Amino acid sequence: MLSVEEARRIILEHIEVLGLEKVSLLCALGRVLGEEVISGLDIPPWDNSAMDGYAVQASEVKGACPDHPVLLRVIEDLPAGRVSARSLKAGEAIRIMTGAPIPAGAEVVVMVEDTERDGEAVRIFREIKSGANIRHRGEDLKAGVKVFSPGTALGPAEIGVLASLNRGTVFVYRRPRVAVLATGDELVEVGEPIRPGQIISSNTYTLTSQVRQCGAIPIDLGIGRDDLGMLRQKLEEGCSADLLITSGGVSMGDYDLVKGALKEMEGEVKFWRVAIRPGMPTAFGIVLGKPFFGLPGNPVSSMVCFELFARPALLKMGGHSHLFRPSIQAILDQDVVKKPGRTHFVRVILERKEGEVYARLTGDQGSGILTSVSSAHGLAVVPEEVSLLKAGQKVKVLLLDRGWEALAEEDLKPETGDSPRSNEAQ
Repeated sequence: MLSVEEARRIILEHIEVLGLEKVSLLCALGRVLGEEVISGLDIPPWDNSAMDGYAVQASEVKGACPDHPVLLRVIEDLPAGRVSARSLKAGEAIRIMTGAPIPAGAEVVVMVEDTERDGEAVRIFREIKSGANIRHRGEDLKAGVKVFSPGTALGPAEIGVLASLNRGTVFVYRRPRVAVLATGDELVEVGEPIRPGQIISSNTYTLTSQVRQCGAIPIDLGIGRDDLGMLRQKLEEGCSADLLITSGGVSMGDYDLVKGALKEMEGEVKFWRVAIRPGMPTAFGIVLGKPFFGLPGNPVSSMVCFELFARPALLKMGGHSHLFRPSIQAILDQDVVKKPGRTHFVRVILERKEGEVYARLTGDQGSGILTSVSSAHGLAVVPEEVSLLKAGQKVKVLLLDRGWEALAEEDLKPETGDSPRSNEAQ
Protein backbone atom coordinates (compact mmCIF):
# COMPACT_ATOMS: atom_id res chain seq x y z
CA MET A 1 0.00 0.00 0.00
CA LEU A 2 1.06 3.57 -0.61
CA SER A 3 2.15 5.92 2.14
CA VAL A 4 0.34 9.22 2.64
CA GLU A 5 3.27 11.11 1.13
CA GLU A 6 3.44 8.88 -1.95
CA ALA A 7 -0.31 9.08 -2.50
CA ARG A 8 -0.17 12.89 -2.28
CA ARG A 9 2.72 13.01 -4.72
CA ILE A 10 0.80 10.96 -7.29
CA ILE A 11 -2.33 13.06 -6.83
CA LEU A 12 -0.64 16.44 -7.18
CA GLU A 13 1.34 15.28 -10.23
CA HIS A 14 -1.99 14.74 -12.00
CA ILE A 15 -3.75 17.92 -10.86
CA GLU A 16 -3.60 21.00 -13.07
CA VAL A 17 -4.36 24.59 -12.16
CA LEU A 18 -7.58 25.82 -13.76
CA GLY A 19 -7.82 28.80 -16.10
CA LEU A 20 -8.58 32.43 -15.31
CA GLU A 21 -11.76 34.44 -15.18
CA LYS A 22 -12.51 38.10 -14.55
CA VAL A 23 -14.63 38.81 -11.48
CA SER A 24 -15.89 41.84 -9.63
CA LEU A 25 -13.59 42.91 -6.81
CA LEU A 26 -16.48 42.41 -4.37
CA CYS A 27 -16.61 38.74 -5.44
CA ALA A 28 -12.85 38.12 -5.19
CA LEU A 29 -12.52 37.28 -1.49
CA GLY A 30 -10.76 33.95 -1.02
CA ARG A 31 -9.79 33.71 -4.68
CA VAL A 32 -6.24 33.53 -6.04
CA LEU A 33 -4.90 36.33 -8.21
CA GLY A 34 -4.07 35.34 -11.78
CA GLU A 35 -2.35 38.50 -12.96
CA GLU A 36 0.46 40.84 -11.98
CA VAL A 37 -0.79 44.10 -10.48
CA ILE A 38 1.25 47.27 -11.06
CA SER A 39 0.32 50.48 -9.27
CA GLY A 40 -0.90 53.14 -11.67
CA LEU A 41 -0.78 55.93 -9.11
CA ASP A 42 0.76 57.08 -5.85
CA ILE A 43 -1.03 56.02 -2.66
CA PRO A 44 -1.81 58.36 -1.02
CA PRO A 45 -1.99 60.66 -4.08
CA TRP A 46 -0.97 63.75 -2.06
CA ASP A 47 0.38 64.75 1.33
CA ASN A 48 -2.56 64.66 3.75
CA SER A 49 -3.32 65.07 7.41
CA ALA A 50 -3.08 61.97 9.59
CA MET A 51 -5.47 63.46 12.17
CA ASP A 52 -7.73 66.34 13.06
CA GLY A 53 -5.75 69.41 14.12
CA TYR A 54 -4.03 72.52 12.78
CA ALA A 55 -1.64 72.78 9.83
CA VAL A 56 1.19 75.18 10.63
CA GLN A 57 4.80 75.99 9.81
CA ALA A 58 7.20 74.07 12.05
CA SER A 59 9.16 77.20 12.97
CA GLU A 60 5.97 78.82 14.33
CA VAL A 61 5.53 76.25 17.13
CA LYS A 62 9.18 75.97 18.17
CA GLY A 63 9.39 76.17 21.97
CA ALA A 64 5.62 75.89 22.47
CA CYS A 65 4.61 74.36 25.83
CA PRO A 66 1.67 74.54 28.26
CA ASP A 67 3.30 77.44 30.16
CA HIS A 68 4.23 79.34 26.99
CA PRO A 69 1.71 78.56 24.23
CA VAL A 70 2.01 80.00 20.74
CA LEU A 71 -0.95 82.01 19.44
CA LEU A 72 -1.70 81.75 15.70
CA ARG A 73 -4.46 83.21 13.54
CA VAL A 74 -6.82 80.62 12.00
CA ILE A 75 -7.37 81.60 8.37
CA GLU A 76 -9.44 78.64 7.13
CA ASP A 77 -11.26 75.43 8.05
CA LEU A 78 -10.27 72.63 5.66
CA PRO A 79 -12.41 69.45 5.60
CA ALA A 80 -11.45 66.17 3.89
CA GLY A 81 -12.27 66.20 0.20
CA ARG A 82 -11.36 69.86 -0.36
CA VAL A 83 -8.08 71.44 -1.48
CA SER A 84 -7.05 74.78 0.01
CA ALA A 85 -6.35 77.58 -2.45
CA ARG A 86 -4.38 79.49 0.17
CA SER A 87 -0.69 79.39 1.03
CA LEU A 88 0.12 79.38 4.74
CA LYS A 89 2.28 82.24 6.02
CA ALA A 90 4.06 82.99 9.29
CA GLY A 91 1.69 83.57 12.20
CA GLU A 92 -1.12 81.59 10.53
CA ALA A 93 -2.78 78.21 11.00
CA ILE A 94 -5.39 76.26 9.07
CA ARG A 95 -7.87 74.03 10.86
CA ILE A 96 -7.57 70.68 9.05
CA MET A 97 -9.47 67.38 9.17
CA THR A 98 -8.07 63.85 8.80
CA GLY A 99 -7.39 63.02 5.15
CA ALA A 100 -7.49 66.62 3.89
CA PRO A 101 -4.60 67.63 1.57
CA ILE A 102 -1.82 69.57 3.31
CA PRO A 103 -2.01 73.27 2.31
CA ALA A 104 0.94 74.96 0.62
CA GLY A 105 3.40 76.32 3.15
CA ALA A 106 2.37 73.92 5.96
CA GLU A 107 5.04 71.63 7.39
CA VAL A 108 3.35 69.96 10.35
CA VAL A 109 -0.07 69.14 11.80
CA VAL A 110 -0.60 69.80 15.50
CA MET A 111 -3.26 67.43 16.80
CA VAL A 112 -6.32 69.12 18.23
CA GLU A 113 -5.64 67.70 21.72
CA ASP A 114 -2.54 69.94 21.95
CA THR A 115 -4.48 73.10 21.09
CA GLU A 116 -7.16 75.45 22.40
CA ARG A 117 -9.35 77.52 20.11
CA ASP A 118 -9.75 81.21 20.99
CA GLY A 119 -12.18 82.84 18.56
CA GLU A 120 -10.33 83.34 15.28
CA ALA A 121 -7.06 82.22 16.83
CA VAL A 122 -5.64 78.99 18.30
CA ARG A 123 -3.19 78.37 21.11
CA ILE A 124 -0.57 75.69 20.48
CA PHE A 125 0.75 73.98 23.62
CA ARG A 126 3.34 71.66 22.10
CA GLU A 127 6.37 71.90 19.86
CA ILE A 128 6.09 69.55 16.86
CA LYS A 129 8.88 68.53 14.50
CA SER A 130 8.56 69.14 10.78
CA GLY A 131 6.63 66.40 8.94
CA ALA A 132 4.82 65.15 12.05
CA ASN A 133 1.24 63.87 11.61
CA ILE A 134 1.45 64.09 7.83
CA ARG A 135 0.89 61.10 5.52
CA HIS A 136 3.18 61.73 2.58
CA ARG A 137 2.39 61.15 -1.06
CA GLY A 138 3.31 57.62 -2.18
CA GLU A 139 4.32 56.43 1.28
CA ASP A 140 2.09 53.34 0.84
CA LEU A 141 2.54 52.72 -2.89
CA LYS A 142 4.35 54.58 -5.65
CA ALA A 143 3.20 54.59 -9.26
CA GLY A 144 4.95 51.91 -11.32
CA VAL A 145 5.81 49.49 -8.51
CA LYS A 146 4.65 45.85 -8.50
CA VAL A 147 1.93 45.43 -5.89
CA PHE A 148 0.90 41.76 -6.20
CA SER A 149 2.15 38.75 -8.15
CA PRO A 150 0.03 35.98 -9.67
CA GLY A 151 -0.73 33.38 -7.00
CA THR A 152 -1.52 35.91 -4.27
CA ALA A 153 -4.47 34.80 -2.13
CA LEU A 154 -6.93 37.67 -1.89
CA GLY A 155 -7.99 38.52 1.64
CA PRO A 156 -9.70 41.70 2.89
CA ALA A 157 -6.44 43.70 2.94
CA GLU A 158 -5.47 42.71 -0.61
CA ILE A 159 -8.94 43.58 -1.87
CA GLY A 160 -8.72 46.94 -0.11
CA VAL A 161 -5.38 47.67 -1.80
CA LEU A 162 -6.86 46.79 -5.20
CA ALA A 163 -9.80 49.09 -4.52
CA SER A 164 -7.42 51.91 -3.62
CA LEU A 165 -5.81 51.39 -7.03
CA ASN A 166 -9.25 51.93 -8.62
CA ARG A 167 -9.55 48.29 -9.74
CA GLY A 168 -13.19 47.23 -10.02
CA THR A 169 -12.43 43.83 -11.53
CA VAL A 170 -9.57 41.37 -11.30
CA PHE A 171 -8.42 38.18 -13.02
CA VAL A 172 -8.45 35.19 -10.67
CA TYR A 173 -8.11 31.43 -11.04
CA ARG A 174 -11.39 29.69 -11.62
CA ARG A 175 -13.16 27.92 -8.76
CA PRO A 176 -13.20 24.13 -9.30
CA ARG A 177 -16.63 22.58 -9.91
CA VAL A 178 -16.77 19.36 -7.88
CA ALA A 179 -19.33 16.60 -8.43
CA VAL A 180 -20.16 14.67 -5.24
CA LEU A 181 -21.80 11.24 -5.40
CA ALA A 182 -22.75 9.09 -2.41
CA THR A 183 -23.22 5.41 -3.23
CA GLY A 184 -25.13 2.52 -1.69
CA ASP A 185 -28.66 1.08 -1.52
CA GLU A 186 -28.66 1.65 2.24
CA LEU A 187 -28.64 5.44 1.86
CA VAL A 188 -31.65 7.76 1.98
CA GLU A 189 -31.85 11.52 1.55
CA VAL A 190 -32.43 13.85 4.48
CA GLY A 191 -36.17 14.15 5.10
CA GLU A 192 -37.08 10.77 3.61
CA PRO A 193 -38.60 7.92 5.69
CA ILE A 194 -35.95 5.59 7.08
CA ARG A 195 -36.70 1.88 6.80
CA PRO A 196 -34.86 -0.83 8.74
CA GLY A 197 -31.29 -1.19 7.47
CA GLN A 198 -31.15 2.29 5.97
CA ILE A 199 -29.14 5.35 7.02
CA ILE A 200 -29.11 9.05 6.15
CA SER A 201 -26.63 10.05 3.44
CA SER A 202 -24.63 12.34 5.74
CA ASN A 203 -21.49 12.08 3.57
CA THR A 204 -23.18 14.21 0.93
CA TYR A 205 -23.46 17.05 3.44
CA THR A 206 -19.99 16.75 4.97
CA LEU A 207 -18.26 16.48 1.60
CA THR A 208 -20.14 19.33 -0.08
CA SER A 209 -19.36 21.47 2.97
CA GLN A 210 -15.67 20.55 2.79
CA VAL A 211 -15.68 21.38 -0.92
CA ARG A 212 -17.11 24.83 -0.17
CA GLN A 213 -14.46 25.41 2.49
CA CYS A 214 -11.83 24.95 -0.22
CA GLY A 215 -13.42 27.72 -2.27
CA ALA A 216 -14.76 25.19 -4.79
CA ILE A 217 -18.31 24.76 -6.07
CA PRO A 218 -20.04 21.48 -5.10
CA ILE A 219 -22.49 19.74 -7.43
CA ASP A 220 -24.67 17.20 -5.61
CA LEU A 221 -25.28 14.13 -7.81
CA GLY A 222 -27.53 12.56 -5.19
CA ILE A 223 -27.28 8.86 -4.37
CA GLY A 224 -25.90 6.22 -6.72
CA ARG A 225 -27.68 2.92 -6.18
CA ASP A 226 -25.97 -0.47 -6.28
CA ASP A 227 -26.58 -0.96 -9.97
CA LEU A 228 -23.61 -1.03 -12.34
CA GLY A 229 -25.36 0.74 -15.21
CA MET A 230 -26.84 3.44 -12.98
CA LEU A 231 -23.50 4.05 -11.28
CA ARG A 232 -21.72 4.39 -14.60
CA GLN A 233 -24.34 6.91 -15.74
CA LYS A 234 -23.85 8.93 -12.55
CA LEU A 235 -20.07 8.81 -12.87
CA GLU A 236 -20.23 10.00 -16.46
CA GLU A 237 -22.49 12.84 -15.38
CA GLY A 238 -19.99 13.77 -12.66
CA CYS A 239 -17.15 13.94 -15.19
CA SER A 240 -18.74 17.07 -16.65
CA ALA A 241 -17.37 18.84 -13.57
CA ASP A 242 -13.68 19.62 -12.98
CA LEU A 243 -13.31 16.87 -10.39
CA LEU A 244 -15.42 13.93 -9.19
CA ILE A 245 -15.69 12.61 -5.63
CA THR A 246 -17.58 9.48 -4.61
CA SER A 247 -18.06 8.02 -1.16
CA GLY A 248 -18.45 4.29 -0.67
CA GLY A 249 -18.16 1.50 -3.19
CA VAL A 250 -14.34 1.30 -3.44
CA SER A 251 -13.67 -1.42 -0.87
CA MET A 252 -13.45 -5.18 -1.47
CA GLY A 253 -17.09 -6.20 -0.93
CA ASP A 254 -19.39 -7.78 -3.50
CA TYR A 255 -21.54 -4.64 -3.55
CA ASP A 256 -18.68 -2.16 -3.85
CA LEU A 257 -19.58 -1.47 -7.47
CA VAL A 258 -17.81 1.84 -8.08
CA LYS A 259 -14.64 -0.07 -8.95
CA GLY A 260 -16.52 -2.13 -11.51
CA ALA A 261 -18.16 0.90 -13.09
CA LEU A 262 -14.85 2.72 -13.36
CA LYS A 263 -13.16 -0.22 -15.09
CA GLU A 264 -15.73 0.10 -17.89
CA MET A 265 -14.91 3.80 -18.40
CA GLU A 266 -12.03 5.45 -20.22
CA GLY A 267 -9.26 6.35 -17.80
CA GLU A 268 -6.83 4.99 -15.25
CA VAL A 269 -7.07 4.47 -11.51
CA LYS A 270 -3.67 5.30 -10.02
CA PHE A 271 -4.25 3.60 -6.67
CA TRP A 272 -6.99 1.91 -4.66
CA ARG A 273 -5.54 1.75 -1.15
CA VAL A 274 -3.41 3.93 1.15
CA ALA A 275 -1.67 2.81 4.37
CA ILE A 276 -3.72 4.99 6.71
CA ARG A 277 -6.40 4.69 9.34
CA PRO A 278 -9.14 5.72 9.02
CA GLY A 279 -9.56 5.47 5.28
CA MET A 280 -7.45 2.65 3.82
CA PRO A 281 -9.82 2.00 0.84
CA THR A 282 -9.17 5.31 -0.90
CA ALA A 283 -8.91 5.58 -4.68
CA PHE A 284 -7.56 8.20 -7.07
CA GLY A 285 -7.39 8.29 -10.82
CA ILE A 286 -8.23 10.07 -14.04
CA VAL A 287 -11.63 9.16 -15.52
CA LEU A 288 -12.84 10.61 -18.84
CA GLY A 289 -10.06 13.16 -18.51
CA LYS A 290 -11.10 14.35 -15.03
CA PRO A 291 -9.50 13.69 -11.61
CA PHE A 292 -11.47 11.21 -9.53
CA PHE A 293 -11.43 10.50 -5.78
CA GLY A 294 -13.09 7.39 -4.43
CA LEU A 295 -13.43 7.98 -0.69
CA PRO A 296 -14.53 5.39 1.88
CA GLY A 297 -18.18 5.21 2.90
CA ASN A 298 -17.61 5.47 6.64
CA PRO A 299 -18.23 9.15 7.55
CA VAL A 300 -15.03 9.77 9.54
CA SER A 301 -12.89 8.00 6.93
CA SER A 302 -14.51 10.07 4.19
CA MET A 303 -13.85 13.37 5.99
CA VAL A 304 -10.27 12.53 6.97
CA CYS A 305 -9.35 11.33 3.46
CA PHE A 306 -10.84 14.47 1.97
CA GLU A 307 -8.64 16.57 4.27
CA LEU A 308 -5.52 14.60 3.40
CA PHE A 309 -5.97 14.15 -0.35
CA ALA A 310 -8.88 15.99 -1.98
CA ARG A 311 -8.40 19.31 -0.18
CA PRO A 312 -4.81 19.84 -1.43
CA ALA A 313 -5.91 18.90 -4.95
CA LEU A 314 -8.77 21.41 -4.96
CA LEU A 315 -6.56 24.16 -3.55
CA LYS A 316 -4.00 23.53 -6.29
CA MET A 317 -6.72 23.62 -8.96
CA GLY A 318 -7.85 26.98 -7.61
CA GLY A 319 -4.35 28.46 -7.88
CA HIS A 320 -3.28 28.24 -4.22
CA SER A 321 0.37 27.57 -3.40
CA HIS A 322 -0.11 26.60 0.27
CA LEU A 323 -1.93 23.29 0.05
CA PHE A 324 -1.68 21.55 3.40
CA ARG A 325 -3.04 22.06 6.88
CA PRO A 326 -0.69 23.81 9.32
CA SER A 327 0.65 21.70 12.16
CA ILE A 328 1.94 22.11 15.69
CA GLN A 329 3.68 19.90 18.22
CA ALA A 330 1.51 18.93 21.20
CA ILE A 331 2.08 16.76 24.27
CA LEU A 332 -0.09 13.65 24.53
CA ASP A 333 -1.90 13.35 27.82
CA GLN A 334 -2.67 9.65 27.33
CA ASP A 335 -1.15 6.59 25.66
CA VAL A 336 -2.00 5.85 22.02
CA VAL A 337 -1.64 2.19 21.00
CA LYS A 338 -1.90 0.84 17.45
CA LYS A 339 -0.60 -1.87 15.16
CA PRO A 340 2.35 -0.83 12.97
CA GLY A 341 1.89 -0.70 9.21
CA ARG A 342 -0.48 2.23 8.79
CA THR A 343 -0.30 5.92 9.69
CA HIS A 344 -3.12 6.76 12.10
CA PHE A 345 -4.86 10.13 12.17
CA VAL A 346 -6.33 10.43 15.63
CA ARG A 347 -8.95 13.06 16.44
CA VAL A 348 -7.78 15.18 19.37
CA ILE A 349 -8.82 18.12 21.52
CA LEU A 350 -6.13 20.69 22.27
CA GLU A 351 -5.74 22.38 25.63
CA ARG A 352 -3.19 24.73 27.14
CA LYS A 353 -1.81 23.75 30.53
CA GLU A 354 1.07 25.53 32.26
CA GLY A 355 2.24 27.12 29.05
CA GLU A 356 2.26 23.88 27.04
CA VAL A 357 -0.17 22.58 24.41
CA TYR A 358 -1.64 19.17 25.25
CA ALA A 359 -3.64 16.81 23.05
CA ARG A 360 -6.24 14.34 24.28
CA LEU A 361 -8.36 11.97 22.27
CA THR A 362 -11.94 13.00 21.54
CA GLY A 363 -13.07 9.56 22.71
CA ASP A 364 -13.85 6.46 20.68
CA GLN A 365 -11.95 6.66 17.38
CA GLY A 366 -14.29 4.45 15.35
CA SER A 367 -14.63 5.42 11.68
CA GLY A 368 -18.40 5.69 12.05
CA ILE A 369 -18.36 8.11 15.00
CA LEU A 370 -18.76 11.46 13.24
CA THR A 371 -18.95 13.37 16.53
CA SER A 372 -15.28 12.49 17.04
CA VAL A 373 -14.57 14.96 14.22
CA SER A 374 -17.09 17.61 15.22
CA SER A 375 -15.42 17.96 18.62
CA ALA A 376 -11.84 17.74 17.33
CA HIS A 377 -9.37 20.60 17.12
CA GLY A 378 -6.94 18.59 15.04
CA LEU A 379 -5.68 15.25 13.76
CA ALA A 380 -2.73 13.78 15.67
CA VAL A 381 -0.39 11.90 13.34
CA VAL A 382 0.84 8.55 14.65
CA PRO A 383 3.54 7.37 12.19
CA GLU A 384 3.24 4.13 10.25
CA GLU A 385 6.07 2.30 12.04
CA VAL A 386 4.99 3.31 15.58
CA SER A 387 2.98 0.94 17.79
CA LEU A 388 2.92 3.02 20.98
CA LEU A 389 3.04 6.69 21.84
CA LYS A 390 3.15 7.23 25.58
CA ALA A 391 1.55 10.02 27.53
CA GLY A 392 4.04 12.89 27.76
CA GLN A 393 5.48 12.32 24.30
CA LYS A 394 5.14 15.00 21.64
CA VAL A 395 2.99 14.38 18.59
CA LYS A 396 2.42 16.28 15.36
CA VAL A 397 -1.13 17.64 15.11
CA LEU A 398 -2.71 18.87 11.87
CA LEU A 399 -4.89 21.81 12.82
CA LEU A 400 -8.48 21.78 11.70
CA ASP A 401 -10.33 25.09 11.52
CA ARG A 402 -11.53 24.84 15.14
CA GLY A 403 -7.95 24.29 16.29
CA TRP A 404 -7.20 27.98 15.84
CA GLU A 405 -9.99 28.85 18.23
CA ALA A 406 -8.96 26.37 20.90
CA LEU A 407 -6.03 28.30 22.30
CA ALA A 408 -4.72 31.83 22.45
CA GLU A 409 -2.86 32.77 19.28
CA GLU A 410 0.48 33.14 21.04
CA ASP A 411 0.29 29.50 22.16
CA LEU A 412 0.21 28.19 18.61
CA LYS A 413 3.38 28.26 16.55
CA PRO A 414 2.59 26.51 13.26
CA GLU A 415 5.38 24.40 11.81
CA THR A 416 4.11 24.16 8.25
CA GLY A 417 1.06 24.70 6.13
CA ASP A 418 -1.22 27.39 4.85
CA SER A 419 -3.47 30.02 6.31
CA PRO A 420 -5.45 28.95 9.38
CA ARG A 421 -8.69 30.23 7.96
CA SER A 422 -11.03 28.71 5.47
CA ASN A 423 -10.43 29.38 1.78
CA GLU A 424 -14.12 29.50 1.11
CA ALA A 425 -14.99 32.14 -1.47
CA GLN A 426 -17.89 34.45 -0.89
